[in-house]
Amino acid sequence: MQRKFKIPFILKGIATAEDTKIAVEHGIEGIYVSNHGGRQLDHGKGALAVLPEVVEAAAGRAQIMVDGGFLRGADIVKAMALGAHAVGIGRLQGLELAAGGEAGMVRALELLEDEIKRCLGLLGVTSYAELDKSFLAPVAPLPRLGWDSAFPLLKEGY
Repeated sequence: MQRKFKIPFILKGIATAEDTKIAVEHGIEGIYVSNHGGRQLDHGKGALAVLPEVVEAAAGRAQIMVDGGFLRGADIVKAMALGAHAVGIGRLQGLELAAGGEAGMVRALELLEDEIKRCLGLLGVTSYAELDKSFLAPVAPLPRLGWDSAFPLLKEGY
């Protein structure tokens, strides 16, 4: 591939191991895991759900970035533990800016940084480099009988 400028080539929208392998085989240096906010496939897997298979498929041959609803420091720490090198927080910054202008955005980013530091400390580490997927465990969501139904008053036994 002949390039005019010497900058990293990043491909956004990767959501499978197969696409990751194709991308790195073609010299892509950055894999950006994203489902574009679910706007294209509203029932597709979330970026965090596919992140582990993408990281494994890249096998260190590309930098991995991810976005998709990251609103808390713990969310960012989880993504980093799963192998991401960077986490996009565009929606969060937009909300911050709309709610409080520049000062609100700066304060929200300070709070996010504090949450990240606290989360890392509670895990017993001081940097992202010390994280790996062993710090995470799958958790089944709590059942919410009737909440997800179009007819929430209908429950078992009726």
